[in-house]
Amino acid sequence: MDYSRDVISGEIVACEKHIWACQRFLNDIKREGTREFPYVFDDEKARRFLYWMTQFKHTKGPLAGENIVPDRIQIFIFGNVYGWIHKDTGYRRFTKVYWQVGRKNAKTQSLACVASYEAMANNEKMSEVYIGATKTEQAQICWKEIKAQIEGCELLNKPEQKYRIAYSTIEHPKTNSTIKALSKDAGKTGDGFNPQCGIIDEYHAHKTSEIYDILESGMGARTQPIMVIITTAGHELN
Repeated sequence: MDYSRDVISGEIVACEKHIWACQRFLNDIKREGTREFPYVFDDEKARRFLYWMTQFKHTKGPLAGENIVPDRIQIFIFGNVYGWIHKDTGYRRFTKVYWQVGRKNAKTQSLACVASYEAMANNEKMSEVYIGATKTEQAQICWKEIKAQIEGCELLNKPEQKYRIAYSTIEHPKTNSTIKALSKDAGKTGDGFNPQCGIIDEYHAHKTSEIYDILESGMGARTQPIMVIITTAGHELN
């Protein structure tokens, strides 16, 4: 709430759409749980994901080896994503997330934390998480970040939380969940997919919405799936 007020007041420089997002958050807090707005903000759920982020270490740069401390913008975005739930069902309010931001703002790091959380910590059995990209190399960037994060995570290296990595797949036996990279040029069609979470990094590089459509179409059987898109602006705004 303090962050939202600082953005709206101009203390934190932000674009118009981000100011709108902050104003929406404050407006929704005032009307949460009403007949017109059947959602409530669950502080514990929001903190649970942010705590999950702190269990991982930076994998690159001068902070490599140090535990992640979520930035205010990460707290705002993912607090919104995981904090808002329906007051009756408890299901998440937001099932689609779009974050357009400049380079070097921990985009891939954030996506990696979401992917591992949805596969290993969100109490979703047989969760399927897919990283979607047009080229294998792009999909592998996020997948490798996830792999590096969990290999350096003490929590996930305890016997009861053990994972397996083989054939470009991360498996979590306790929940029977998987994390895989998905790319158009690998010839994947999406047949038989049942994604709990779709991750799309650098969406501006996608010439069509094919990968997005494949992931979205497979989510119908899930009660509260999530699609997360993070991108820089790129040159092709359409």
